[in-house]
Amino acid sequence: MMFSRARFMQEKLEWEFFRDPIYNYIPYNKEIEGLIVDTFTVQRLRRIHQLQIAYLVYPGADHTRFQHAIGVMHLAGIFCEHILSTIESSGQVGSELVYDKNTMIEAIRLSGLMHDLGHGPYSHAFEEAILMSSKELKAKNLGDHEKVTTALIKHGEIWEKLGEAETNYGLNGLRELVIDVLSEYDLKTPMITRLLQKTIKNWVYPADIMDFLLRDSYYTGTREYGTIDYYRLIFYSYPFKDLIVLDEKALFSLKGFLQSRTHMFESVYFHPVCRSFDHMVQVMMKKASEKLELESRVLSIIEGDPKRYLELDDYSILYMIWRLEDESGDVREAKMLLKDLLERKMRWKPIGTSIDIMFPSKDIPFFLKYSYVEKAARDIETVLRELLEDSGMTDIIEDVWVDHSLKRTLPALPYPLESIKLAKKEGSSIKIKREIPIPQLLEESGLTPRVTFTVFGPYKLVKDPHTGSMLEKLARQAFSTVLGASAGITM
Repeated sequence: MMFSRARFMQEKLEWEFFRDPIYNYIPYNKEIEGLIVDTFTVQRLRRIHQLQIAYLVYPGADHTRFQHAIGVMHLAGIFCEHILSTIESSGQVGSELVYDKNTMIEAIRLSGLMHDLGHGPYSHAFEEAILMSSKELKAKNLGDHEKVTTALIKHGEIWEKLGEAETNYGLNGLRELVIDVLSEYDLKTPMITRLLQKTIKNWVYPADIMDFLLRDSYYTGTREYGTIDYYRLIFYSYPFKDLIVLDEKALFSLKGFLQSRTHMFESVYFHPVCRSFDHMVQVMMKKASEKLELESRVLSIIEGDPKRYLELDDYSILYMIWRLEDESGDVREAKMLLKDLLERKMRWKPIGTSIDIMFPSKDIPFFLKYSYVEKAARDIETVLRELLEDSGMTDIIEDVWVDHSLKRTLPALPYPLESIKLAKKEGSSIKIKREIPIPQLLEESGLTPRVTFTVFGPYKLVKDPHTGSMLEKLARQAFSTVLGASAGITM
């Protein structure tokens, strides 16, 4: 087993195991992690699906955020122990070790366990529909699930338990480190914090991504896409200042990881039927938001009443909408969407073929015009709606929408990272050998860095040969007007 209890507070903590289909056994300590796991805040993750509504496409994909959370705790702990051991042997980041080693390991394991606490019903659907759409929530620093996560920790039952762990087991600074690791990247935090943060997130192959690729491919039945050599990626990673660098020996493992991530993205995460139902859930929650006081429930976390938010999960939200007595327009529409969701009736279908825009080295004109991909999607939608109005199809203008593959809530390829450093361990020292830009690495892996735009329209009209052909023509025209290309043809 890759996690050694002998090296991590064996004398103070009692260890047990979760049985897990991915790692077989996941160790956890009863006195700290066990108490956190048993909180209502963490147990709620059992009622939130990891892949939102992907089970409507992949019947086995009914696994939960809870399963993912304990998997990330496991991998992050292994990753953290390895990084800290390498620091000890190589002398890297020596002056920045402001926390005890046990504190750092426990903080990273707990951060992995709790990194998704802030997710609302149907995870990223709630994030897009409510958290990211509310000016008030953004102003109160609650504009995404990561910010809600830290708010729940600081303002709920977990904060006191973390404080008790600090006192009882000499883990000084545990609470502070957990919050810093789960917060946005900040140069003001110690270098060791920024480094260890990358074992969980903000990196090419953090524990979060490695676990969800392994776990999601297992439960969707696409296991051929989840063959990740995570041990090799972890144990051939080294600390270099606040960066993680990879040994040249593990380059092929990294390429395999990127290929797996791409295949999972294209076959599962960006599956058009999944995206259609995901949009349905978003619209449903937006329509019911005012009556269910969804924004107010989020705000209640920092107002001292997190229970109002914690009442929300994948199951309770459906019951709440179903039980609404108000039959006004929005509520009636929310109930109709709920009925369609329960009966698996698609409302939207892709119009024609998606369009791919290759990344900067090939499509410089696009990126000179659009540094913000969401703006391009809005422009396509605006032009298409104008074309629909000119064609006399005003009744479906509000029922046409544009999706793209670089939404913040989608696990697309790590385009924002500019490069990855390859290194070699020579004795106790780590030497940087070369640096590879991410687009180059993707191309060497047989992958094409790109952003994909897809237009969706009313299912029945798109299926109709005559109307569907007309809609496809208008979609191609909108693509051409905004992007200077025809659907299905890369620029």
